[in-house]
Amino acid sequence: MIRFKEYLERRARRAAFMSVCLAVLAVFGGLFLGSCANEDLGKDNDKNGGDKGAAVSFNVSEAQNDAQKAAAKTMPGMPVTRAAFSEQLGMMNLTPEDLTTQRLSVQGAAGTDLCLIETTTPGVNPMRQDNRTMTARTAATTGKEDTDAATRANITTMTTLGHFTTIGYRGTSATSISNTPWFHDKDTNPDGTLVNTIYWWAAQPFGKFFAIAPREASSYTRLKISPDTYAGTPYVDFEVEPDVKNQKDLMTACSGLVHYDTPNVAPRTDLRFRHALTAVRFKVGQNLSYSKTITKVEIIGAKNKGRYVLPTNGTSTGTWSSLDASTATFTLGGDGTVNVSTQKAVNQLITGVNNNDNYTFYMIPQELTGKGVKVKITFADSSTPIEVELTGRWKPGTTKTYALSQNTSTWDYQLTTTSPAAVAYNIATTGDYTILSYREDPVSHVQQPVKWKIVGYDADGDGTFAISEKPAWLTGLSKTEGDGSTTAMSVESGTATVRTTDIIDSLAVYNQKFQTATSRGTSGAPYDLSMHDFKGNPTAQQNTANSYLISAPGWYKIPLVYGNAIKNGANNTGAYTCSESPYMQRSQYKTRKVWNPYVGKLVDEPYWEEWDLILHHFTVHNDAPITSPYINVQNAADPATQAYIVWSDQSGIVEAASLQVTGSGQNSWLNFHVPADKIKNGNAVVGIKNASGQVLWSWHLWFDYDDALDPIPVTNYNNIIYTFSKHPVGFAWRQWLETTYKQPRSVKARVEQEVGQTGNKQTSDITITQDAGRDRVPSSTLYQWGRKDAFPGVEEVSDGANPVFTLSSDLPLGYAIGHPEQFLEFHNIQDFFMVEQNWYSRIYLNLWSNKRGEGISNHQVIKTIYDPSPVGFKVPPSGAHNGFSRKGHMVTDPADYNVKGGWDVGWHFYNKLSNPDKTVFFPATGTRYHYDGTLHHVKDYGYSWTASNYRANTGWLVPRGMAMSYSHDVVYPGNAGQCANGLPVHPIKDE
Repeated sequence: MIRFKEYLERRARRAAFMSVCLAVLAVFGGLFLGSCANEDLGKDNDKNGGDKGAAVSFNVSEAQNDAQKAAAKTMPGMPVTRAAFSEQLGMMNLTPEDLTTQRLSVQGAAGTDLCLIETTTPGVNPMRQDNRTMTARTAATTGKEDTDAATRANITTMTTLGHFTTIGYRGTSATSISNTPWFHDKDTNPDGTLVNTIYWWAAQPFGKFFAIAPREASSYTRLKISPDTYAGTPYVDFEVEPDVKNQKDLMTACSGLVHYDTPNVAPRTDLRFRHALTAVRFKVGQNLSYSKTITKVEIIGAKNKGRYVLPTNGTSTGTWSSLDASTATFTLGGDGTVNVSTQKAVNQLITGVNNNDNYTFYMIPQELTGKGVKVKITFADSSTPIEVELTGRWKPGTTKTYALSQNTSTWDYQLTTTSPAAVAYNIATTGDYTILSYREDPVSHVQQPVKWKIVGYDADGDGTFAISEKPAWLTGLSKTEGDGSTTAMSVESGTATVRTTDIIDSLAVYNQKFQTATSRGTSGAPYDLSMHDFKGNPTAQQNTANSYLISAPGWYKIPLVYGNAIKNGANNTGAYTCSESPYMQRSQYKTRKVWNPYVGKLVDEPYWEEWDLILHHFTVHNDAPITSPYINVQNAADPATQAYIVWSDQSGIVEAASLQVTGSGQNSWLNFHVPADKIKNGNAVVGIKNASGQVLWSWHLWFDYDDALDPIPVTNYNNIIYTFSKHPVGFAWRQWLETTYKQPRSVKARVEQEVGQTGNKQTSDITITQDAGRDRVPSSTLYQWGRKDAFPGVEEVSDGANPVFTLSSDLPLGYAIGHPEQFLEFHNIQDFFMVEQNWYSRIYLNLWSNKRGEGISNHQVIKTIYDPSPVGFKVPPSGAHNGFSRKGHMVTDPADYNVKGGWDVGWHFYNKLSNPDKTVFFPATGTRYHYDGTLHHVKDYGYSWTASNYRANTGWLVPRGMAMSYSHDVVYPGNAGQCANGLPVHPIKDE
């Protein structure tokens, strides 16, 4: 046999040769490309010029945050005076007069006594962040990305800033900076470093830089920056998305003049981002006199296109110019994403269903008075929507909040809360909840903070709040009271801590049922598995297989019969002989000696050797054809006399000392004991040997509930019914932890201001939600296509030995039967098309079915003695799976998966495309790689072998087995894989 290490060395030599070839190509390619690279040196100076110790990078911040920090340092802990407040606003290019508050009356009879209370806060209010979302800055510096997407429509902050675009200009002096960009549209990391490094150059030490966020793909037409040929201040042509969920928070920055005055030391270059748009939010006001459910909010008639000219220094804002005359409607909801009660969501921002989204409109700043811009609010009860005409002006870098309310106010009390995202069952701390609590003089627009506190909890949803109702699983809130805040920058926040120990080991419960089941058989009278069905009912006739399901402890025996060679008490010759006609195919490229009269000698002549791809007589360990179904009759001269454990994935599940071969000839048996204190969900393979130690056959013992083979009829895409078993062969849970609660648990914490208008205090609720969850790890036995031998679906076995990977150029079928512990791969360096394809030296298409089928096929499957399925079941044809795709073929859009629910370490496929009434679970139990036998992809990928084949239409024989593959991202009913891969088998009834 060729050792696997030698095989890898040969591969390495081939790879080295290819590397040399590629290197030569690269050298010659460089000769032709060099002149193009030189043309770029004078423009970008980013690869081959400049001072290598002085890379251009930026100190990234946000203007509104800088203003808040400056104010806090100046007068820490002191009330903010009007002068200080004005100074703070000035850092954001705002004045107190910009913070307007007004009451806007609802038009028409439908809105009698209703109004929108408009308030303005400086800055664009940061929304809560999902505690499971890694910040963009962390992702950029660690190279890791979280799998959970950030909440949609979040306002951009420095922790959520993604990649942005930068433009640079430079010159020899402060007054001679070029109008032509030094670099243009460069991809920049959130931490301020350029993706592709550019260096300062002492010959042109003065620079000015501009930035635009977010960075969008060139195909995105609604955000376009000025071209590199433009000689003026850079600009952005911007169009607002009509769907709020898709809108962008446009931010820009200018560094002002920067001087590179110390050789090889990059100067500090500040990019202070400012929001160019107006954030517009809607919320439910206090004490509305009627109960309705808001389903949609629209802004109608607002301008949607304009050009934003970037600021020219680090302290100013840019300007909107050339606003397009076109207007549009901007929509939140109407598609089921908004469902807000005017009574239950008091003082809360309008969010998506289950608080999954915080919705903010991002609008182009514009005049509103007399422009016909309206807000339209639609309700679920089909009543007349209400409309309000907006007045005033939207200013950049501010947040407008419109609260649906009633027509009363002197001081306008404002209390707004946001809730954290639902936290996973195994995460102890939520994301931030926020509280913004203040009141505003409608004349002077002076804002004053209003103290607040948590006054109660509602854990049962009855609307009654009490401190005593705080559930035990909510272990604490980091902030339960506060002084209030007047601006978004000083918004108060806290986190909740929750209990993560409410977990049960459901696998232990699952296994307990085995151990308490009634024991079967005795040592003197073992339970005959071939004379009972999988439910434990006696059968009138004997049936055998390569796999037996065991659901209780006890003493057992199985007859020494090849696979399913006995069916309904009779010799099943159709399982080991095939009457199909020979099916010839060229397979191996060889040479032979022929006489050449022109040269007068024998010469080599190439030719293709043809093989019959049909195995007409199935063979055993010594490659002899089967002549008897009974192993000790077939091998009468050297019969099986001893038994052993090949492997077991649960310690002691088969008592090794109990294994013995009893009887003789046709009446030979394999006896074994399954102890009550050892039986668990799992698998074992047991084998028999003759006196000289030669393995003659082996069987898979599967320990699972007796419903594991319950039939589930499945109608495929071709309207053919296949009856699948409930579980794949050898299915077993390796881990099953889950929460004691099956649904998400939540509690509302009520926030109340300490003072209010005419004694009516504003309240708002924070919802803390902890998701239910479970962590399950599935497994199943794995098979090389056409082999009967089960391999463990775990990395380490408990008894016996782990599979041994064997690479050889001579692997007849009998070798596999005699070595059930070896995971095989055939390798013949002279036969390129069989490298890494198969596990034996020849190609047969009927190893699992004596009626062959190729491609996606609904061919009849005639079970053979190599079929690994239990009694009454067989490996399915490839067409059996195509109903699990709504298209009948490979699909990558989850809408086309014929599944119930989401990914659950596998898919729960519906049993019909129309009007399904059941599901069948296909777990993600992974695969063993053909080239080394190692286990991979458990919980992430699932597979299911079929009895069908695939042959590439190339004129050569490329041996592949048909299988279904599936993951989060794909359902592929007609995949084809190397026969040497180890995949599961999910069988169908053998009818």
